[in-house]
Amino acid sequence: MRRSLLPSRRHPAFLFLQRGLARLRWIIVLAALAVIAALGLPQLVARISHDHSPQTRAVETDLRAIAAGLEQYRRDNGRYPSTQQGLQALVIKPARGPAANNWQTGGYVERLPRDAWGNSYQYGADEDGGSFQLFSFGEAGPDGGEDDPHAIRLH
Repeated sequence: MRRSLLPSRRHPAFLFLQRGLARLRWIIVLAALAVIAALGLPQLVARISHDHSPQTRAVETDLRAIAAGLEQYRRDNGRYPSTQQGLQALVIKPARGPAANNWQTGGYVERLPRDAWGNSYQYGADEDGGSFQLFSFGEAGPDGGEDDPHAIRLH
């Protein structure tokens, strides 16, 4: 009868190796999870705290109010104000650009607020006045640009 050089499954050395490999697998899995958490958790926490900050909520409220004024302006005049007319067309009847013949007396918003960081809200309309962009630069300000991750857009 030949004896195998490999230990049998019941042999104590084999069981010790199996336990060691199982522990090693767990250590590798836990180390990988720790690395993923260390890299991703700070970004996740920053994004969540930014999205739920009082400043962000105040800006979103202002954006919704301005967007409602823009919608009413479009219903009355058939288009959104041009980029040149800007958001000022919601407060004062525009004297230039596409005529606002049915402009609502008293305007469409009471006043144009500034965002929570003291900057003006940004507005742009396409050529035919069929759509618009409305956003705040956020806490980065104009230096961050409109593609900055802190820019707050109306969804």
